[in-house]
Amino acid sequence: MQNLNDYYYFVQVVKYQGYTKANNALGITKSKLSRHITDLEERLKIRLIQRNTRKFAVTDLGQQFYEHCLKILAEVQNAEDFVHSSLSNELCGKIRISCPVALVEVHVGRMIAQFMSQHPHVEVQLLSTNDRVDIIEQGIDLAIRVRNLPLENSDLIVRDLDAWEHVLVASPVFLKRIRMPVSLEELEALPAVGFSRPKQIWSFQHTQTHEKQNVTLYPSLKTDSFTAMKEAVKAGVGIASMPKVFVREELKSGELFELLPEWQLPRGVIHVAYATRQGMPAAVRALLEHLFEQFRQLKVE
Repeated sequence: MQNLNDYYYFVQVVKYQGYTKANNALGITKSKLSRHITDLEERLKIRLIQRNTRKFAVTDLGQQFYEHCLKILAEVQNAEDFVHSSLSNELCGKIRISCPVALVEVHVGRMIAQFMSQHPHVEVQLLSTNDRVDIIEQGIDLAIRVRNLPLENSDLIVRDLDAWEHVLVASPVFLKRIRMPVSLEELEALPAVGFSRPKQIWSFQHTQTHEKQNVTLYPSLKTDSFTAMKEAVKAGVGIASMPKVFVREELKSGELFELLPEWQLPRGVIHVAYATRQGMPAAVRALLEHLFEQFRQLKVE
């Protein structure tokens, strides 16, 4: 019988890219970690990790073995979750999900909370980050991402959640002070809210003629927070290009107006990526379906 502890510790050493980081994360001595790896290499009669005082390196065979170990350990966890779920008739287990900060603040945080209230035995680690995560290396079950079209090729499974469509918006308070713009040229003279860059270049395409035109603005309020951006626009600070998914409710209620709807800003997609559907834990599958349903509801509300 193989020792699964050896597989587990090998995965941790590779995941943390070295014995020292794995030791700090797991609270196990480097000598014990090294012993597990050595026992594994002796049993397999191959070198998995190159020992070098200057650089940590996994051999080619070691990297392939690592991928297999990830699947083995995932199946062991799935088996335990299955037993617990069967005995309690409740979903259980741990889920790691990553999501861009703005989406967590506006929609996904609420969606996760709702899911957990329905399934109290499930534990979720929600990573709120705008950085690109490595699903395999970081042990992420589901990664919500925003990408411009077309999407790059990937070995991951990718499924769309919603369109990432920007709209040009302003508030009734702001529009009372200025004349409603009727052309793109008029936008450059208006106060704007945008990202933390000296100037913004908005690229538009006409929905009918497909004519393309750029507009350059110098925002009076610069921020990396969509939440702060939306509040500023509602207060009448200026116009802004906002993802439609963030301002749907305000557009319906009349708190915000869409400007020049015949001109379209670049489009993208909100999607969820994961390594494989095969062997996916029941809790992860349930959360995935919950996200699909919640984003479907956003579109029809």
